[in-house]
Parts: sequence; C-alpha cells; structure tokens
Amino acid sequence: MKKTKVLLLAMLLSLSLACGLTNGPAVKSTPTVRSKPPVESKPDIESTPDVGSTPTEIPISIPTSTETPIPIPTSTETPIPTPTSTETPTPIPTSIPSSPVGIRAGLASLNTYSLVIASNITGPTQADFSHTRFEIQKSNDPNAISMHYVVNQSSAGDSQPSQSDSYTYTIGDAQCSGSDVDGWEYTTTTPQQTEMQALFTQMIDIVPIIDAPTFVASETMNAIMTNHFSFRISGLGLQSGAEVTTNQGDYWLAQDGQYIVKYSLVTETSDTTTQATLHMDLLIELTDINQPVNIAFPVGCVP
Repeated sequence: MKKTKVLLLAMLLSLSLACGLTNGPAVKSTPTVRSKPPVESKPDIESTPDVGSTPTEIPISIPTSTETPIPIPTSTETPIPTPTSTETPTPIPTSIPSSPVGIRAGLASLNTYSLVIASNITGPTQADFSHTRFEIQKSNDPNAISMHYVVNQSSAGDSQPSQSDSYTYTIGDAQCSGSDVDGWEYTTTTPQQTEMQALFTQMIDIVPIIDAPTFVASETMNAIMTNHFSFRISGLGLQSGAEVTTNQGDYWLAQDGQYIVKYSLVTETSDTTTQATLHMDLLIELTDINQPVNIAFPVGCVP
C-alpha cells in the first residue's frame, strides 16, 4: 500500500511601499541678480515665478502603491485518499468428512441404540409393491438384542399380498424367536457357536449408496450433533431411457464417530412410452443412541 503525502508550502509576500518625501523651508531669491539663472524643469510646475516674489510651494504628490497584494496561494488540489483494500479475503478451505463408516461398524461403537431400516418399492402397477421394515434394539448391559422384521409385498399376478411379521430376542446365549400369532421358540447356543456367528457378521457390512455429496449444515439429529449432506444419484434413467421425476438423497453423519444417524433416499422414474412409474424410498435411522434400552423375552417365550 502506498501512502501519498501532499506538502503545501505557503509563502507570504507583503509589499508595503511608503515614500516619506518632505520639503525643506522656502529660500527667498536676491533681487539684484544680474541675469536669470536657467530654470530647471520640474514636474508639475507650469511656469517660473517672478523674481522677487515669494515662490509658491508646489505640493508634490507622494505616490502610493496601487499594486494589488499577491494573495497567499492555497492548494486547490484534492487530497489523494489513502487506498484501502477491497479484496475479499480468500476463505481457508475446510475439509468436512463425508464418508460414513459401515452400518455394522457404526453400531459396534455404541452401547445402546434403536435402528430402523425401511424400504418401499412400488410399480410399475399399483398391484406391484414391496414394503420392508427391519427394527433392531441393542443393549450392552446386559448383552441383549431384539429384532423385528416385517415384510408386506405383492405382484400383479398374486391373488393377495404376502405378509411376514416376526421377532427374535437374544440375551446372552439364549434366543427366543417367533410371534404371538405363530408362537415362540426358545433355543440356546454354546459359546463356540456364538463366537463363530459373531465372526461371520464381522465379515459383512453395509454402506448405503452415496454419490458426490454436498455439505448442507451442522445439525442436531436425534439428539446427536451431525453433519448434514445431500446428493443425487448420477446416471439414473440413462440405461432405461426413463424420465427421472424424483432423485434426492440426504444423510446425517455423527460428528463424533462418522456413523450414519439418518439416511434417506427417494427416487422415481417414469416410462415415457407406457407412463409406468417406479418409485423407491429407503430410510435408515438411529435413535436412543447410548440411552437406556430395556430388552426382555416376551411373556410367551419360556425355556
């Protein structure tokens, strides 16, 4: 940044012209002068006075200065303002992690939780649909887990929809599965079997589809501080030629742990020829995170 200083030098010129001209006393001339001395030419005297007469004193005008005083110069130059920077500071880029850990890995990091995974698929006709809902509750104290699995689906050729509604409770090495309608089955597993089952589940994990996410905001979701991201599925409709009418995905990642607190995806396409519509929505949501969860065998399940 350059700074410009304008120096103004004022010179005061004061001119006083004063001429203090005065006359001496008059001197009488001698009458017996034989010849008249030559008369000097004087300004403002029209003729020479007679000899013997008292010369008349001619007032001499003292010239006064008619010169106009030189004014003190003043600067008319506009001061140059000190330049200020109008540049917008370049923001420091920040990296907000957008990749979640797998569903299983995220759940393993929590003491307690309630999880819902639900999907709904409809089309191409109104008779074609599949509704699935999977609910899990987990508590590490004691080591207990409950699962509720509901399926309701139908196809255009089916006479009626098929339905399934079942529960599984596991507390320690004991397990109870079934429903109040179909009855309950109580079983136990050995520590060796439990170990092998756990090993198998650790080999499989699920990461839902995420495509070029965009950060939305930091938000509280289900009492957890999260980072909200949105995305769209790229290439949807290119293979089938169908028109994409809905394509929206959102998910919320826990700031501490990068596990999915909530995930939502809604897509819909329409056949431009037959007007057949296919709709799909998927929801994954965690609640009761590290909050007390009560898990117990149902009343009808006994050893």
